Amino acid sequence: MLRGSVFSSTLLSSSSSNLFGGAPQRLSARNKRNARPPHQNRSGKPVQKLRCQQGDDDDDDRVRTISDALYVAFGTSATRVVQSLELLASGQEYKRDHPTKGRQEAESFMYGLRADPWHDVHDGRFAWLERLEKEYETIRDELTSALNNPDLESLGNSIWSKAADADAVAYGPNWRTLVLQDRCTWDDTNTTLFPKTTRLVREASSPSVEVFFARQPPGTGIKPHTDFTNFILTSHVGLDVPENECWFDVGGEKHWWKNGKACVADTSFIHSTDNFSKSKDRYVLIIRFWHPDLSELERSAVQFLFDVLGDSSEEGIRYATLRAEERCKGLI
Repeated sequence: MLRGSVFSSTLLSSSSSNLFGGAPQRLSARNKRNARPPHQNRSGKPVQKLRCQQGDDDDDDRVRTISDALYVAFGTSATRVVQSLELLASGQEYKRDHPTKGRQEAESFMYGLRADPWHDVHDGRFAWLERLEKEYETIRDELTSALNNPDLESLGNSIWSKAADADAVAYGPNWRTLVLQDRCTWDDTNTTLFPKTTRLVREASSPSVEVFFARQPPGTGIKPHTDFTNFILTSHVGLDVPENECWFDVGGEKHWWKNGKACVADTSFIHSTDNFSKSKDRYVLIIRFWHPDLSELERSAVQFLFDVLGDSSEEGIRYATLRAEERCKGLI
């Protein structure tokens, strides 16, 4: 989940403000044990940007402490993750105009990753997504059943959340999400409402970081913006869309959503959407997942930072280190 950036400058503040802004969700017992801040309403950038200021020794020390812990836990595999954290802490952004590809902007940025606005779903790298295409009717039917349940909002956790306020200008007031997974942690409440979808995503061995349904009402769109993170890619599976009336533009190239068809985009490139249907909502399943060029250890190192987001104290870093060690042993 993950922009403006995925690490968010909450790392650099003693406060544990939400990563994406917005009202916190109710946490299940398991999520509370994971000691992460609750899911944030997705926006595009976090509501607050708390970066290191010039001469702020406490924040400088915090970044150094976290960086040192990353190197201890992951060795040189942490190098690009530390560089990304330091870029964020400096307040700088990576910006580049790619000939024929469009503009890329990222605050959470790792060098050396393939930079294309669109990726071919069927080039052999996304077998898990091809599998979900084949199962889309099961996912669609489960969503349809949930939508027909008048008690859905009371049973679930932050059902159809709005984008966060301050930096959600691009998203507008109508774009809504129903989250199943956030920062690699599955929501115990919402996954029980969507057991088939959850099972299919997990059994497909999806390298997911976030999984959620997204609704875009008729006559609405999302203005051009960036998600500010290049090491997480974004996939959509069309579930119930007004075909030929809604599109997803990344890097100046449009993808027209179709039911049962998936797409993969790098949303650190400027992108926008439109649903110009006069009567039909657009529903897609969105899976944000690790860039294929990241190593397993780099993915675990970013998860380390997700854990530290909730608590960057010495105790919090020890907890994140313990979880990293368990992941390396295959226990998480």
